[in-house]
Formats: sequence, structure tokens, C-alpha cells
Amino acid sequence: MGYLDQLIQDCLQAQQTKAERIFEFSSFDDLAQHAHYIYVIELVGGDIQQTYQDYAAFKALKTHACAKLNQPNHILYVGSSRTGIKSRLKQHLGLGPKQTYALHLSQWFQGEYLITLQQYPSTTSASILQLLEDDLSHSFASAFGKLGTNNR
Repeated sequence: MGYLDQLIQDCLQAQQTKAERIFEFSSFDDLAQHAHYIYVIELVGGDIQQTYQDYAAFKALKTHACAKLNQPNHILYVGSSRTGIKSRLKQHLGLGPKQTYALHLSQWFQGEYLITLQQYPSTTSASILQLLEDDLSHSFASAFGKLGTNNR
């Protein structure tokens, strides 16, 4: 099967794939160790323009690896994890290595945010999870981050 045929098959499968559970992040204890996740980090009640400018200024300092700038939006970031949601969220919260591409929120952000998680079975393939993440990111037009996996 060629690349395009496989992509079409994956897209058809992604359209049928539904999350087992959708919930708001409140504790690392709520996260299943072997599940796959898509997460959305959303600004709550803050100034979209100011938040975008604050992150752009933080990124310009070049002290941390930062996500790509897109355009101001209340949806800050859409991402996924197949191997360690706890460590990935810690990176975005600013509790991880400076060299990891993430939001590093504790380093620059003073406002409120909400993290919503979609939990998928551990049998969900990497390609299907990536298509679902890309679809959400495209739909939401997140302020920060890029489409696609880092392995391309």
C-alpha cells in the first residue's frame, strides 16, 4: 500500500476514533499511565493579545525552547502524548527542562488556564492520534505550537 493509500485509511479510521474519556486536568493522579492523550491548554478570562505578546517576549529571551508563535487566540496550545502525559504537562507548566519545546507557563504567565484532556486507548496508533491532534489544532487555530509530529 502506498503512502497516500495509507493516509486515506488512517483518515477514515481517525474519523471513527472517539475518546474514552474527556475531562479537565486537576491532578496528576487523574492520569492513566498507559493511555494516550490529546490535551488543549486554554486561556481563561485573560487578555488574548497581552498573553500572546507576553509569550513572544519570553520566547525572544531564548532562555527556554518555546513553541512556535501562530496568532493570538484563547486556545493556547493543542498537543498529544503517547509516552508520558505527566511529564509533558509538567513541561508546559514550567516544571521541565528548558531545552524541551513547551509553553513553560510558570516562567512567564500570571493568568488562569484550563487544560482539557481527551483520553484514548493505548492501542490507538501514533498516526491516528497525530491526525486527531492536527484536526483539533487546525479547528482551534491555537496561538502557539505547530501541526504535525516532531518525527517528520
